[in-house]
Amino acid sequence: MTSLLLWISNARWMVYIRDSSFGMPALQSVHLVGLTMLLATMLVLNLRLAGLTMMDWSLPSLERQLRPWALGAIAMVIASGIIMFLGNPAKYLASYPFLFKMTALSLAILFQVRVLRRLPVAEAGSRPRRTDVVVAALALTLWFAVGWAGRAIAFV
Repeated sequence: MTSLLLWISNARWMVYIRDSSFGMPALQSVHLVGLTMLLATMLVLNLRLAGLTMMDWSLPSLERQLRPWALGAIAMVIASGIIMFLGNPAKYLASYPFLFKMTALSLAILFQVRVLRRLPVAEAGSRPRRTDVVVAALALTLWFAVGWAGRAIAFV
């Protein structure tokens, strides 16, 4: 596996992206736009789950409206993240914030998918249960941990 990662990181197209003056900044910009879109959709959805906003929308209806944005955002984040990782895999694999970010991302996706499976039970105007507030808070903590860990990669 290491030899494959090393081969990809030294491929002509990857060297061009990594070493050009605009390649990596452009890629990081795409990554940040995707992360912002993803966090925005998760924030809106989980704030509704907690009963803090958009109470006139049913959770399933709101989720259907946000799904294309969330899926597009996660595709942007994962695609750009993979390319950034391939630029210097040894650096990222040795980075604790990167490993934490990948763990938090995996947990956030799995947790959010589990949360979305139970959305059809909540109707427009319904008051959230105490567990809904806890679930929303946990989901948002996981999603923002992904963003915070990503930012820490540059400093640790």
